Amino acid sequence: MAVIRCGRRQFDLNLITVEPVLFLYMTGLYLRGPTFQAFVFDKICTDRYNETFCTSLQNKTFQEDHKTEEDYVQSQTSYWILRKNVVELVPSCLLVLFLLGSLGDKVGRKLPVILPCLGEVLSSIVYLILSIYPSSKVEYVMIAAAVNGLSGGFTSLLMSVYSYVMHIADPANRTVRMGIIESIVFFAGTVGVFVSGVMLDNTSFVFVFAFISGSSFLGLLYALLRLENITANTTRPEGEGICTYWFLSSIKESGRFLMKKRQRKRKLHIFLLFIVLILLMIATVGEADVLLLYTRRAPLSWSQTTFGYYKGLENFTRGLTLVTVMPLCRKMRDTTLGLWGLASKIIGLVVMGFSTQTWLLFLVVIFAMFQGFPAAVARSLVSNMVSPAEQGRLFGLVAVVVDSTGSLLSYLIFNELYPATLAFFPGFSFMLAAGLCVIAAAIMLWLRVELREKALDDTTTAKPRRGDTDNVSTGDGKAETVMPHM
Repeated sequence: MAVIRCGRRQFDLNLITVEPVLFLYMTGLYLRGPTFQAFVFDKICTDRYNETFCTSLQNKTFQEDHKTEEDYVQSQTSYWILRKNVVELVPSCLLVLFLLGSLGDKVGRKLPVILPCLGEVLSSIVYLILSIYPSSKVEYVMIAAAVNGLSGGFTSLLMSVYSYVMHIADPANRTVRMGIIESIVFFAGTVGVFVSGVMLDNTSFVFVFAFISGSSFLGLLYALLRLENITANTTRPEGEGICTYWFLSSIKESGRFLMKKRQRKRKLHIFLLFIVLILLMIATVGEADVLLLYTRRAPLSWSQTTFGYYKGLENFTRGLTLVTVMPLCRKMRDTTLGLWGLASKIIGLVVMGFSTQTWLLFLVVIFAMFQGFPAAVARSLVSNMVSPAEQGRLFGLVAVVVDSTGSLLSYLIFNELYPATLAFFPGFSFMLAAGLCVIAAAIMLWLRVELREKALDDTTTAKPRRGDTDNVSTGDGKAETVMPHM
C-alpha cells in the first residue's frame, strides 16, 4: 500500500483513482470555453469588418461609438455558441442514454472514462488545425463539436467519474467524497480559466489549443495506464441477444430504474432532486455562456486577462470551500448545506446582474463562494437513495436528464435571451438564473422538512423481519433499513 507520511498522519495514495483524469479533462474544458468564445468572436468580427476595426472594438470608447456593430458581433457569437453546444450535446445525450449509461455496470467503470477523453483529444486537434489556418470558415468548428459529441462529451465524463467514485466510496462519506470531486472541477476551472486570459492576451490561439490538446492527452494516458477497471458483477441474461443487451437494454434498465417501487416516497425524493440539479445546471451554464460577452461590452469592457482572473478566483473559492468548509460541517444536515449554497448563489447572481463596475463584480467571488454546495449535496443525496448496482444507471440518467438536457435548455434559453435583452437590461439573464435557484431552494427546503420527518418516524418504527429489508440511506446523511414493496 502506497502511503505518504506527514508527521503522524498517513495518506493512502490508492485513494486517488479517477481524480487526475477529471482534473486534466476539466482543465482543458475550462480553458477551451473562453478560448472558443474569443476565437468565434474574432472570426465573426474579421469576416464582417476588418482586423483593425476588431482590434479597436476592445477599446471602451470605441465600443460606445460603435454600439450597433458590437451588438451584431455579440449576437452572432452567441448564436454560434448555441449551434456548437447543440451539436455536442444531442449525440452525447443519445450515446449516454443508449450505451454509456449502463456500460459501466456491465463491463466496468474504466471504458466510459476513456471514451470522452479520446474525443476531447481529437476535437482539440481539430480546433488547433483551425487556429493554424485563420482563413478557415467559422462553420468548421462544427467538426470538432461533432467529434466531441460522438464520444460522449463532458456529460459522459462526469457520469462515468461520479459512477466510479460512488461505486467505491463508503456510504457514510459520500457527501464529503462528492464534495471533493466537485472541488476538483472547480480547481480545474481555476487553472483553466485563469491561464486562458493570460495565454490569449500574450500568445495566440494556436498555442492555447495546443496546450488544451496536451492536457487532454495526459488525461487519456493516465486513464489507460493507471485506472483500475471496477466491475459491478452483472451478467447477460440467458436468451437475451447481444444487440438487445448492449443497446436496447439500457433503455429498459433506465425505465425500470425510474419505475421501480421504492420505500417512503423515495421515488418522489429522487425526482425532486433531479429537478434541483436541472435548475442548477440551467442557471450555472447560462451564467457561464453569457458572462464573457457581458463583461466584454461597455461599461465593464474587460480584457481576456481580467476575465480569466475573475473566473479563476471564482472557481478557486468554490473549490476551496468544498474541501475545507464542507468537511468541517459534516455534523450539519446535507439539506442545510444545500440551502446555504443556494442562498450564496442567488445573492451572487443578483449582484452580478446589476454590476456596472469591476470592483462590484469581483465582490461576487465572495458572495457566491459557497455555490458549489448544492450540486454536491443533491448528487450525494440521490446516490444514497439507490443501491450500489444502480449507480451506473443513476448517473447515466443524471448525465442525460441533468447535464445534457439541462445544458441544452440553458443554451436555448440564454443564448436567445441575452441578445434580445441587450437593449434594455443586459443583466436580465442573471436575474432569470437567480429566479431558477430560488425555485431550487424552495424544493430543497421542502425536502429538508420531509426527510426530517422521515428520520423521526424511523426512530419509532419496529425492526423489520430478517430477509425482508433493503439497506439504503435516508438520503440525508443517515443510514436506514427499509421495507421493500411486495
